[in-house]
Amino acid sequence: MKSFGSPPAAVINVTAAVMVLMAPDGKVPKDRSWMAAKAGIMGRIDLFLDNLINYDKENIHENCLKTVQDYLRDPEFDPEFIRNKSTAAAGLYSWVINIVQFYKIYCDVKPKRDALDAANEELRQATEKLETIQKKIKDLEEKLKKLTDEFEIATMEKQKCQDEAELTYKTIELANRLVGGLASENVRWAQQVNCLKNKLSLYRYRSELLDQHWIPFLKSVNPSIPITPDLDPLDMLVDNAVVATWNNEGLPSDRMSIENATILANAERLKWIKTRYGIDLKVIRLGQKGYLDHIERAITAGDTVLLENIEESVDPVLDPLLGRRTIKKGRAIRLGDKEVEYSPDFD
Repeated sequence: MKSFGSPPAAVINVTAAVMVLMAPDGKVPKDRSWMAAKAGIMGRIDLFLDNLINYDKENIHENCLKTVQDYLRDPEFDPEFIRNKSTAAAGLYSWVINIVQFYKIYCDVKPKRDALDAANEELRQATEKLETIQKKIKDLEEKLKKLTDEFEIATMEKQKCQDEAELTYKTIELANRLVGGLASENVRWAQQVNCLKNKLSLYRYRSELLDQHWIPFLKSVNPSIPITPDLDPLDMLVDNAVVATWNNEGLPSDRMSIENATILANAERLKWIKTRYGIDLKVIRLGQKGYLDHIERAITAGDTVLLENIEESVDPVLDPLLGRRTIKKGRAIRLGDKEVEYSPDFD
């Protein structure tokens, strides 16, 4: 194209448009003639081609873009028309058209690309934050799982301790009940031991009385009284049928109890008491109408009283009387809610 001495106007316009677009810093040259183009932008073909290839198409100065529009509006600035004049000029024409068109599209797309880049940056930052938060959530979930496991273990240990404490409490309660029961049993056992001691002492007394006094006495009298060997006086006074009846009525089956029952069944003590005291004996049957009034008068008068119809349990109002628990230095005794004058002759 440099071989043209005086190229057509359409070719000059193409080179002028190229000079406008390549004007540095938007300083569009006033001389855009063919000679200026040959001496300027096309002075070195290799450099010119390199400038075309590496042209900064995304940063076109506003002056350059405004000036090049004058060429683009020229009716002769047409690809077919220019191709008929010069194929090389047609190539430069395509470059100018494409560069301007690209810049227009670029200016329209750039805000969107910037927005896309900003959105991508926000997305990247949000993704980083999300990853950070997810990592924190994962760490918290692991800590929560660890704490939950520890809590479950602690709960199980607590329940185990509560169960052991409850079992221990029940054991202590049973032990206390056992100790309390044994304490009451201790009293009963002590009473029973004393009772057995008394029975043993009484049994020894009876045995000694029979073996060392009565039988030797009976053998020593003259004429002697025949005695059956191994004689048991109990067999003479009561039979097995009577003893069985007593046992069914609650009498203990030991020999001492049977001996006591036999003595009571065969003794004449009640008749002896009535015979001894005669008309001076006041016989009062428990439960009869006004029996407490009779007892009160007898206490004050110093009479001798025989109580009949005594059952296993006695009216508590008579406890001070039976125990001779007097008050006021022996001058009175409490009978129910009354203080009765107590005679020392009362029996």
